[in-house]
Amino acid sequence: MSIRSQLLIVGLSTLVLPWAGCQYARELETALRASQEQGLLASAGTIANALSAAPQRVFRDGADSPPFDPASGDLYVFPLDRQPLLDGYREDWGIAQGPVALPGKSSHGARVQAGITERYLYLYIEVDSPHFKPEPSDAHPAHDRFDRIDLLVQRPDGALQSYFFATNAPGLIAAQSLVAGEDGSGHATAEPRIQAYWLQSKSGYHVEARIPLSLIDDRLWIETRSGADPPPSPELRAIEQLQGGRLFFAPRGLDDLLATFVREGTRATVIDSNGLKFGVAGHLDAGADEPAPPMFSGTWFRRLMAGDSSALPERSTAPDRIDGPPATEALAGHLGTAWLRTGRRNLPVLAAAAPITIDGTTRGAVVLEQAGDQLIELRDRALTHLFDLTLLATAVAVAFVFGFATWLGIRIDRLRIAAESAIGNDGRIRLGMPEAARGDEIGALARSFESLLARLNEHDQYLRTLGGKLSHELRTPLTIVRSSLDNLESEGLTEEQRAFVRRAREGSQRLSSILSALGAAARVEESIKQADRVGFDLRELLISAMGAYQSGFPKVRMELRDPPDACFMRGAPELVAQLLDKLVENAVDFCPEGGLIAVTLTRGVGHYELTVSNDGPPIPQELLGRLFESLFEQRASRDDKPHFGLGLYIVRLIAEFHSGSVSAANRTDSGGAIFTVKLPII
Repeated sequence: MSIRSQLLIVGLSTLVLPWAGCQYARELETALRASQEQGLLASAGTIANALSAAPQRVFRDGADSPPFDPASGDLYVFPLDRQPLLDGYREDWGIAQGPVALPGKSSHGARVQAGITERYLYLYIEVDSPHFKPEPSDAHPAHDRFDRIDLLVQRPDGALQSYFFATNAPGLIAAQSLVAGEDGSGHATAEPRIQAYWLQSKSGYHVEARIPLSLIDDRLWIETRSGADPPPSPELRAIEQLQGGRLFFAPRGLDDLLATFVREGTRATVIDSNGLKFGVAGHLDAGADEPAPPMFSGTWFRRLMAGDSSALPERSTAPDRIDGPPATEALAGHLGTAWLRTGRRNLPVLAAAAPITIDGTTRGAVVLEQAGDQLIELRDRALTHLFDLTLLATAVAVAFVFGFATWLGIRIDRLRIAAESAIGNDGRIRLGMPEAARGDEIGALARSFESLLARLNEHDQYLRTLGGKLSHELRTPLTIVRSSLDNLESEGLTEEQRAFVRRAREGSQRLSSILSALGAAARVEESIKQADRVGFDLRELLISAMGAYQSGFPKVRMELRDPPDACFMRGAPELVAQLLDKLVENAVDFCPEGGLIAVTLTRGVGHYELTVSNDGPPIPQELLGRLFESLFEQRASRDDKPHFGLGLYIVRLIAEFHSGSVSAANRTDSGGAIFTVKLPII
């Protein structure tokens, strides 16, 4: 990691200041939450006490009643905001919940939903009757079988009255009642005050009915009959069915009474012992479910302060009842508060509930709900300025540290560039270092680099003069060898002896070239560039050299794989021979006794490819990229031959002199190494 990044991280540590502010804000928010809970719970208790003192304003019967049982025909009556249009549809009722199953002994399914306005009770009934049988024009309601909906109503005076809906054509109809005639037979009489709209559907029919509240008390039994069902006895139906069929709805004026207790931003709901809603007043703020995004600082503040509300219980969204905390606690006779999760943004809502107790019995509860974003806005207003100031201080500190890190990075980059270019292409060492005059740690580091480079320069000078010294010392023995070969050639020699002498002379010439290159090691690139270029047969050069290698290295096997025809190129043959000498000597050093060294020459597209492969250990991967550097030597064992670390470096220079390249790799079988030289044909 760069110093700039490290110092940037150090600068970011100042974010502990906003973090500390957030922790303080969380503690403050906890205290505000507790205060809000206590205040809302006190308001719920006040409303519950007021309603307990006037139970007739809440409960129509004024006494305890059995639990709500839909299987017995009990119906919850939804309050309707406006009077629906009788058209056989319920979309204009504004109720998300669908109709519920209608109990009864009919052979087909039916569903019902009830709603109430100031003057009317509305019923919506869906009936599954694929084989609809209309009412005949001369039907006898007590005995004939046709599709119908029977209503058994308890009137305000306590008497029972039965009605039924039937039709021979869809449309607006009136309810009918069965009246006994003078002869004792019953006949149907229309009741125009109870109207309905009969609508056929693919699976049966829909009926939307309207009953004046002046005709009904709090009990209503609904039963659907198809043409295949036998008519039940009216007496048996009255005895069995009116054990259920209760209508659950609040007395008139309860919503207005609740509205006098509710303040802005709070919703009050009265529920009975079954959890059914009897009255609702007030509303949560519009931002409770979908809050508008705050400004810049508030946005980041809310993101940092936002808590995980996924573990909170979900707020009840059923249109007819409230369940879960804290309503269950209140119906058990205890005060309760709870934070609830609601809306797509999961903003919490605070709910508090208090029981409505009448004569020592809990008949219902008052549930108050308040949006949690009111608390968030209060917290934001108190701490946004603190948060903005800490962010500003952090931004200034980070900018300063980042600028300082950038300045340090520039200085270090200058020192790095100078260190990378301290050794030029000609091998000369540049001693000067930037930042050396500075009095800080970077200046001390630059002066240490200068001291190190000075010592390296002294060592380099020694190495550069070492070649000349060795060349001077070896020229006298080499001259003796040459004069001895001249004397041997003047003697009578056989052809085989002359071949050996010729090879010895070629070897001495190569040794002379090596000594010349070693003596001029300081300027090895210039000495190679001064070589003359001529045309020669590369294949013939390899054949001649391989014969000498096989005689000179008897402990290994030599193999030449060459094309059948001549391979002409333009270059310096003595340098190519020197290149091959270096590669073969390097292969011999690492080839085990009896191992194979294979020299292969192939003709490619526009170039010759010369490879030298040897048995032995593979080259370590970390060394493959450094083998051709100057004065680099890495051998597992030493022999009695001198090694200067110039062999493969000279190979690279000779290959580059011929506009070629050289590379090293391990064999695919991991049984040795292979060096590849590419030389252009022209």
